[in-house]
Amino acid sequence: MTDAVIVGSGPNGLAAAVVLSSEGVRVRVLEAAETIGGGTRSSELTLPGLLHDECSGFHPLAVDTPFSREYDLAEHGLTWSWPEVQYTHPLDGGRGGAAYRSVDDTATELGTDGARWRRIFGALTERFGGITEDFLRPMLHVPVHPVLLAGFGMFAAMPADVLARAWSTPEARALFGGVAAHALRPFGSPMSSAIGIALGTAAHAYGWPVAQGGSRAIATAMASLIEKNGGTVETGVRVESLDELGNPDLVLLDTSPADAVRIVGDR
Repeated sequence: MTDAVIVGSGPNGLAAAVVLSSEGVRVRVLEAAETIGGGTRSSELTLPGLLHDECSGFHPLAVDTPFSREYDLAEHGLTWSWPEVQYTHPLDGGRGGAAYRSVDDTATELGTDGARWRRIFGALTERFGGITEDFLRPMLHVPVHPVLLAGFGMFAAMPADVLARAWSTPEARALFGGVAAHALRPFGSPMSSAIGIALGTAAHAYGWPVAQGGSRAIATAMASLIEKNGGTVETGVRVESLDELGNPDLVLLDTSPADAVRIVGDR
């Protein structure tokens, strides 16, 4: 049997472990922290019994993917819930824009900017399934839907502060700017619109669901499936070098680049 060791239990590491273990690979996941999940951790940060998501709280790109269609995490306790308003950006004086599942409802609330919001997000929403089939793949690949990807790329390539000029009201600009800020890049830089366009379109196509029981429920469900497939998930195990892992057939590092360099060393 093929052996695999996965260092790190973030959602990517756990997803890799699910895929490999489902194909009959003997999988061992090693996590340095005392809890699994990486960016999908939840804990009682303020009051007993009150859970806070420590990183990701909403998961618009997790509910309809090749992975979610292949592996039924609902059987392992994962349940999604959707809000009435998918996201909003409050402004002074009780004002603010709100994104609904419906592009038309969102556009209506945005008044004079509604037509422009509908023009940008309407067509993208209708075609988002084909678009995500490409942009959720590795960067280097032959596009499955090149025309759809080009239409998405036309907006994604723009600096966010340039695309924001499509709207004239603070409500619409803030509604886009809030999600564009997830790029963690200056709004004047190329491609800084990409994540804003993706998350904004996903709000209309899939909504922004939360995992019942906190984001940790996602990691818990994947760990349950890994263990059902015969794999193991171990916490409190800090890997300093590949030499500590023995001779597995596969090693996957779901770590930061700096940690990966340290672990690989001279290898």
